[in-house]
Amino acid sequence: MNWSPSDDWTLDGTVRSENYSDFGNAFVWKLSSAYQLSDKYTLRGSVSTGFRAPTLHQIYTQKAQYSFVPGQGIQVGGLVNNVSSQAKLLGIPELDAETSTNFTLGLGGKVNRNLSFTLDYYSINVEDRIVLSTEIGATDAGNTPLDQVLQANNLSDVSFFVNALDTKTSGIDAVISYKNLELGSGMLGFNLSGNYTIQNERDGAVKNPALVANAGQSVVNETQEALFFTSRPQTKWILGTTYDIGKFGLSLNNTYFGKTTFKQQGMSTDLRTEFTPKIVTDLGINYNATDKITIALNVNNLLNVLPEWSFKAENAAGTALLADPAQVKNQSNLITFNQRYSQMTYDGYHFSQLGTMFNLSLNYQF
Repeated sequence: MNWSPSDDWTLDGTVRSENYSDFGNAFVWKLSSAYQLSDKYTLRGSVSTGFRAPTLHQIYTQKAQYSFVPGQGIQVGGLVNNVSSQAKLLGIPELDAETSTNFTLGLGGKVNRNLSFTLDYYSINVEDRIVLSTEIGATDAGNTPLDQVLQANNLSDVSFFVNALDTKTSGIDAVISYKNLELGSGMLGFNLSGNYTIQNERDGAVKNPALVANAGQSVVNETQEALFFTSRPQTKWILGTTYDIGKFGLSLNNTYFGKTTFKQQGMSTDLRTEFTPKIVTDLGINYNATDKITIALNVNNLLNVLPEWSFKAENAAGTALLADPAQVKNQSNLITFNQRYSQMTYDGYHFSQLGTMFNLSLNYQF
């Protein structure tokens, strides 16, 4: 549907309804609008809903392991799927689709023939987010209904996919571009683009199956929460420069990755790891040898920037750990393969490849 209340204002609407055999009905809609403030500036916005169906591997993957435990016999553990007999015993519901509500509001403009910009706010609320659970096993007390189910069915340390989280995310995207600046015999251009995350967090409590919750366990732990919410930079900016002269085209991009934090599995819950903000530089050189032949050299991470991290205390107990060099070394050994790969930890690839990469290509257009 398209409607124009005036020459400067447009409205667009879309609705869609579908039925899926594996999780049921899905109804989504979108309403968007744009208003021409002047010849140079446009205000735009949208409200929409969406869904993401469970994938086949999330529904059906099963990787059971059988092991002999003295005094307990053969125990079955590992990943069980949501349509298995084990899932039914544990009261795990079948997977439903993730649903979302999205809102955007933005301003775009072309100040003059060389300078343009866009500024957009976004808000995304996701319900029933699908996650792979932690391993659910026997409790220390050993007398909960969960323990009874596990013991009666020879189950141990099982995990599964489950609709466990509602999340909310909001932020700002910005792009500023300036081009056609004469410099010598060539043309220079600049582009600054970036994102700032205002909010990225869980909305409400974790949706644990009743047996799991009553046993004092959770399908989501601190490591998983860190993967969802803090293992990507809160802010990221790219300052790009291009210069075209004759048959050559040069580009230089400097990418700023803001601070990130993480909670590694096995590390003390009184600590977190914090990655230092870094700037990674990429260089590109293109040479148009003929109308059909182009030679390109790209160098990623030109200055060989590597991740750097440090421990941060979550509380007084964490402060005491950091005051003891032996404890610091022990905690570091738990997450860095005995100090041999200390620049990585478990999420050291979060912003860049480790090292400088060269790529030379020859393109021929028929």
